[in-house]
Amino acid sequence: MKRKLAALAALALAVSLLAGCSQSSLSWLKSKFQARDETVQAETAAASASSASASASASASASSAASGSAGTAIVTETAQAVTSFGLGYQADYGLHPYNCASLNNRVILSFLYEPLFAVDSAFQAVPVLAESWEVSADGLTTTVHLRSGVTFHDGSAFTAEDAAYSLNASRNSDYYGTRLSRVSSITAPDDATLVLTTDTAYECLPLLLDIPIIKNGTVNDANPVGTGPYTLDGTRLSRWSGWWQSAAPLVDFSEISLVSVDSASDIRDNFEYGKINLVVTDPNSAAYVGFHNDYELWTGDSTILQYIGYNLEDGVFTNYGLRAAVTFAIDRSAILADDLGGFGAPAVLPCSPQTSYYDAGLAADYGYNLTNFYAQLDSAGAKDEDGDGVLDLYFDSLGYSIPVSGKMIVCSTSPSNVAAAQDVVDALNAQGFQLTLEPLEYDAYHAALKAGNFDLYYGEVRLSANFDLSPFFRSGGSLSYGGLADDTLEGLCERALANNGNNYDLYKRICQRGCLTPVLIKNLAVYSTRSAVTTPADYLDWFLPAALSQADAEK
Repeated sequence: MKRKLAALAALALAVSLLAGCSQSSLSWLKSKFQARDETVQAETAAASASSASASASASASASSAASGSAGTAIVTETAQAVTSFGLGYQADYGLHPYNCASLNNRVILSFLYEPLFAVDSAFQAVPVLAESWEVSADGLTTTVHLRSGVTFHDGSAFTAEDAAYSLNASRNSDYYGTRLSRVSSITAPDDATLVLTTDTAYECLPLLLDIPIIKNGTVNDANPVGTGPYTLDGTRLSRWSGWWQSAAPLVDFSEISLVSVDSASDIRDNFEYGKINLVVTDPNSAAYVGFHNDYELWTGDSTILQYIGYNLEDGVFTNYGLRAAVTFAIDRSAILADDLGGFGAPAVLPCSPQTSYYDAGLAADYGYNLTNFYAQLDSAGAKDEDGDGVLDLYFDSLGYSIPVSGKMIVCSTSPSNVAAAQDVVDALNAQGFQLTLEPLEYDAYHAALKAGNFDLYYGEVRLSANFDLSPFFRSGGSLSYGGLADDTLEGLCERALANNGNNYDLYKRICQRGCLTPVLIKNLAVYSTRSAVTTPADYLDWFLPAALSQADAEK
């Protein structure tokens, strides 16, 4: 979780700020934050289902701070020591680590379970239950060496058999989907060694191994046995004395209460009364609830990509020169600020700017630049031939020109996505395109994608932590809409998996051919009672304990 303090405001100050907002500005804020994650993959659907029901969005002051301005700590009263700690719990979603679809409940899971590896804010693999790993020369075998001295909550020793069982049990689960689809075998040659074989070379397979480890044979239990710093004890978490780390966990209380909640307003009320002390939410999800109490707000990096896709099989956007022009017409920073309240990062390339392989120079070459937009249109041969204000494009296969027109579809269950898509349409229409936006309900939207009933679409997907784009370009891939499958690009995806340095060639071709146009990477929001948590941990899916001490790291 990215350690960026976005806002710290006392109750009196927050109330005065809200009182000073006009009704129109509050309505605007609600319209921007009243959204639900649109999904285009099973993993995305599972994650966003809970975001919609467990969301607690930013107030006006918090939104302003998260939009990219420097965070300012405003202290108007002395912080009170937190003597108890609580987390919201949605009983309907349960606490199974592989099937739980509640973002709220998944915070609880991070106290109960641990993965082999976590992913830090720079999208690097960090060993947790693993100690080290190595990759074979051909990249097809990853050997993971496990940490010794780790026990499950029932006192049994953690071994490689447990790790192999857990990873196999997670395959095709509601939350982890098909992320291990390229892993052909998982074996445990001895208690301390795990060997994973893949059908394509991987430079860093551990980025996919932030999957909670459970005891062998317990996957069908409602609450499988884990190794985390707390155990589940009815409606509370109890600090476990047998935890393997010598350092204290991020939240160190003898007990953590689980407060039953059914709605976003329940979460808000319990947070403001101090019964819940930590909330993780998508601030652009369906339920808008403003927090008015004294809190700390942090932004959390994610792998959720918003992008523009095209129909490459029919219509004017079969011309790659025209598609390639679109990237230069998108003011990503404005979309982020206007439609998502600043919770995210502009992304010209299809990965997080936090990654080491996000090439800033390449991104600058294909970023917002109307001069380059006009030059690209000219290169593609797009011009207004009949003086009607709409660009036309000549097609040799037809023997005549057709207008640069078409329909963009977007999932209507996400108002912020609809607003972003409308901004894209308006920006292109201002430059001579003739596009219409058609918001569709979730099922109709996905049916249209599968049928190719669109010219463009505004999409959102939660990618894996290695930002593997294979699902877009592989034949039969889950994101390969509109004839996007391409052998050359699939090959470049595999080369990127084998060596992150090869992402440059992949991203450059995507930009040059306009295969898809990235817009932004979303951020989550983390609210905590002031002084309750020293700092949220730097992980995406896990509120893991504090960084391992040097003594632990050397074990």
